[in-house]
Amino acid sequence: MNVPLQAACDQAIEKVKNYFKERADEDAQEQVNAWKQEQIYPYEGEPRNNIEDAERKIFNVVAISATKHIPDFSSGSRKNKEFQLRMLRQAMERNPEELQLILKEVLDLSQKEQKELAKLLEETTLGAIISASKMVADRLKFLTALEEHLFESEKKKHLKERSQLHRMLAENTWIFGEEFNLTVDDQSLTEVLRKHAELGKMDIKIDEPVKRIDGRIGIIDLMLSRAVPRNRTDELEHLVVELKAPKVVIGQKEINQIESYAFAVADDERFRGLKTRWDFWILSNELDGFAKKKVNSLGVLHKSDDGMMTIWAKTWSEIIHSSRIRLRFFQEKLQYQPDITTSLRHIQDTYKAYFEGVVIDGDDNDGNGGINTGG
Repeated sequence: MNVPLQAACDQAIEKVKNYFKERADEDAQEQVNAWKQEQIYPYEGEPRNNIEDAERKIFNVVAISATKHIPDFSSGSRKNKEFQLRMLRQAMERNPEELQLILKEVLDLSQKEQKELAKLLEETTLGAIISASKMVADRLKFLTALEEHLFESEKKKHLKERSQLHRMLAENTWIFGEEFNLTVDDQSLTEVLRKHAELGKMDIKIDEPVKRIDGRIGIIDLMLSRAVPRNRTDELEHLVVELKAPKVVIGQKEINQIESYAFAVADDERFRGLKTRWDFWILSNELDGFAKKKVNSLGVLHKSDDGMMTIWAKTWSEIIHSSRIRLRFFQEKLQYQPDITTSLRHIQDTYKAYFEGVVIDGDDNDGNGGINTGG
């Protein structure tokens, strides 16, 4: 009840509080500095703004308090302490539900699986494992969505050859075989031969257009190329793919087109006798009666006498089936089966630019009802 004494007590209490707060701040800063020196602190550099500074201050308070209650934290290994601090930061910054899901999946692994994962992480990174798994999952979704667009009656009716199908496949050339890399995309036949000369390191000047038998300049949709295996380093192998919209049935007209491309290359005097293997594909959903009679049981339309050039008529069902076979082993190990809804959403999100603003009819200006059917 003594007012002067009460004021003195209040001041003393405030001084004591400030003293211990300052001591706590110093201890906390010493602990943070120790974590930094040990290289286990989950932040790098200095805060770039006030928000980052506030985030770190909150983390420091929580982390120091939490580590006091973690058994044997101070005596644990550097790797364990780094992991625990990173997990704490993740829990504070990210979606806790995502973190819980990840931890649950790891904790649910059998002892054998945990050892296998630990051994694998000694040889590679978790990020690399995730990237590889995502690549397989994305490819399976792409195949499922592509199949839907190619064969579902309404979708295939409106699928654009050049502005959609061609563009997507230019980014997914693995569908034709892992060994091929895209070298020429939507260029003239002249450019095909120029690229051929470049790949073969041949001192040949190509200074005029290479024309088809009918005299017109040809346009190649996709050209994929690879070097023949090292025991034949003087050889190259090319794959030329002529894409057709799924509603286009391969018939005499389409066969004449791919043959004219192939024969233009074979008959060009600048490339005769060179060790280069050429495969030409005409590709769509189906072949008409004429085309079926033209191909052999393997789908070959023509094979040169020296075996260096082959012309094929291919269907999308063959290509998709072949791609699925290559991915089947990984799919089984991943235990992953994409559904149509997820796959369509994936392809629309990934290739959004090719689906946005595309008019259903008449936007390709090629006189084919809005579907550009190639050169």
